[in-house]
Amino acid sequence: MKTPVRKLQAGPSPEPVSVERLVIIGFMGAGKSTVGPMLAARLGWTFVDLDHETAEQAGAPVDEIIRRRGLEDFRRLESEVGREVLRRTRVVVAVGGGWPAEPGHMELLAGGTLSVWLLVSAGTALARIAGSVTPRPLLEVADPLATAESLLARRRKHYERGDIRIDTEHRTPDQVVGDILESLAPRGAHGKREETA
Repeated sequence: MKTPVRKLQAGPSPEPVSVERLVIIGFMGAGKSTVGPMLAARLGWTFVDLDHETAEQAGAPVDEIIRRRGLEDFRRLESEVGREVLRRTRVVVAVGGGWPAEPGHMELLAGGTLSVWLLVSAGTALARIAGSVTPRPLLEVADPLATAESLLARRRKHYERGDIRIDTEHRTPDQVVGDILESLAPRGAHGKREETA
């Protein structure tokens, strides 16, 4: 049975808004690509990994696009594909770690879009992606931890614009999905929704 589009209170407005899509943001290793499909399955929605979608439309893996065409060209492609994906409904979208920091991107998350920030420390992120087969060109440096910490520090202010924040440290993907679904539950009499952070 598919979960219907949920009605949530929008800020101070007494009128509920229809949530047509969920966008998962956060640093690499936060679990976006793991939690996203699980969340979409629970909602009966479609899951889209923006990196995979961009790679498919470009005809090359993300790391190859960055190495051959440069990070700037990848960001341009990512932005174009993202704008198209964010017109879809009943979809859970996991965006790349750098997507929220690009000018204008977080402004796209309005009108029926709810954003979920998955929090993770740089150290935990590196530990999680250590066994991943996915290349991480931005971390192919002499000191990956220092680079990860610097990237996370620069991006944090953009992540903080997310509607919901969920701490993923020491939590399983199932627990994180449960936290997100609990945050999506109808608000109480005072119109407030609890955050897990």
